[in-house]
Amino acid sequence: MNWKPLSSELAGKIKQLQLQQLIKIEVDAKLICVTKLEDGIFGIHNVCPHAGAQFHHGHCNRKGVIGCPLHGYKFDIKTGRSTDGNNYKIANYHFKIEDDKVLIGVRSY
Repeated sequence: MNWKPLSSELAGKIKQLQLQQLIKIEVDAKLICVTKLEDGIFGIHNVCPHAGAQFHHGHCNRKGVIGCPLHGYKFDIKTGRSTDGNNYKIANYHFKIEDDKVLIGVRSY
């Protein structure tokens, strides 16, 4: 995984996150829903593949399961996989803080 630094504006928003709070950020024209959990900061593509609702308007539990605000579809923010037993999989992102900078993990295939 390659790590890319975020702008100071986005880094500030992420550093201020409360546990399980959801926010929307845009990185390289990608809309990402981000939350802070006890074991790190994680993100998921912000648009539900079922009907297009934005995840940052939903809710997140302590395990990192995000509920879509429109129909309640649930996704694991750490893996991007649906937890409802269907085959939905969406892009997910990892974040880390190093030397006071917030970095986003970008997969290279």
